[in-house]
Amino acid sequence: MLNTYTKKVFNNFLWLIFDKVVLALVSLVVLINVANHYGPSEYGLYQYALSLNLIFGVIVLFVDGKVVKKNFSKGDELRVLFNTVIAKVVLSLLSLIIGIILLVIIDESQKFNLIYLLLLVNNIVVNLVFGIECYFDYHLKSKNIVVASNIANATSAVLQLVAVSLNFSIIAIVYVVLFSSLIKTSIIFYQFHKYYEKVITLIIEKTLIYSIIRESIPLAIAAAAAMIYARTDLIMIGSMLNMEQVGIYSISVQIMSVVIIAIVPIQVSIYPRMLEWYKESQDMYYEKYQIISSLATWLFILGAVISLIVAPVFFDSLFSDEYSKSVDVFMIHLVGALFIYNAVLRSSHFTITGYTKVLMVSQIIAVFINILLNYLLIPEFGIIGAAIATAVTQFLSLFVSNLFCKDSKNIFWIQLKGINPLNIIRKDLKKLF
Repeated sequence: MLNTYTKKVFNNFLWLIFDKVVLALVSLVVLINVANHYGPSEYGLYQYALSLNLIFGVIVLFVDGKVVKKNFSKGDELRVLFNTVIAKVVLSLLSLIIGIILLVIIDESQKFNLIYLLLLVNNIVVNLVFGIECYFDYHLKSKNIVVASNIANATSAVLQLVAVSLNFSIIAIVYVVLFSSLIKTSIIFYQFHKYYEKVITLIIEKTLIYSIIRESIPLAIAAAAAMIYARTDLIMIGSMLNMEQVGIYSISVQIMSVVIIAIVPIQVSIYPRMLEWYKESQDMYYEKYQIISSLATWLFILGAVISLIVAPVFFDSLFSDEYSKSVDVFMIHLVGALFIYNAVLRSSHFTITGYTKVLMVSQIIAVFINILLNYLLIPEFGIIGAAIATAVTQFLSLFVSNLFCKDSKNIFWIQLKGINPLNIIRKDLKKLF
């Protein structure tokens, strides 16, 4: 029988998976219609603007969710929550200023400038409820986020399909994205104040904010680096090839979000429990770490086998001939995704143990490797070269890099053992509970 806490973890995981599955299905329907309607060039312009927005907006990552939850565990949660919101809003405003400066510097079309500006505003709206979302996740109440997210996504999907049917400009899609973010933010605020009746003391504590940001820096740099090398492909394709190739490549990037659908639910649901395991017994902690890593790795491998069979039919039947090369890119991206699942608990582990510099250094190096590989491979192999660069970078940064730090060598062996199915068969899975 499962104990009460384990049931909460499991239910929280199911709610997060439900959210991701619904989002994935809705996003696929929208992606297929939007991409086919606007074509690779227009859709590529939108993805190019989105990639630049994400890369130059990484400053908002300097308040990390894991660090916030770690501070929740120390008590006085509402004090931490309010100052988290303040920190995120300030960083979002700085991101807006940086984005506007970028628009002044670069010479792009008026359409691109408007898309980019709307995405900058969307960043602020999204980050308004970051602290509350961390609070819900920490208390395994992700159901509240799921409800808000699904209402917003459903509204967004309907409005985007309407925009396509009425042949509106691609800019209308960005307006819809911003509107759906406002809906989600409003619902989350409502749920927090209505159902939890929490009274927050509105006192800005600079010391606490600085402490959260300071502790978040290694994780933020690591996350920023990961985001940069994930989106560098699109930026370099846009600058070295053209927007049409960006559009074709981005289809695989979007589909990959479905492939890695279980990553965030696993991380969010397991993290509070990992904190407890680490405090209770490190031997028990590493044993459970091994079991979860093995399960996650083989969850992906089984899914990847199905994807290899289904993907060619899926791409050919749902996307226009203009996107035919996307399936080849996807097959290569699938290889790199193995290491994402294999390292599913890696960032959580280094946050708990305090060795976040390992993440930071490995991800910074990964950025330079990815840029170098893109520079060498894109001229020779086009978007296929960009996909190879990403897969190789993921292998080196998420797996091989563990060998070069004393504090991460044990994680290398855990991840390596995770590829062996016997490590699941030999383990008593009941020990997880």
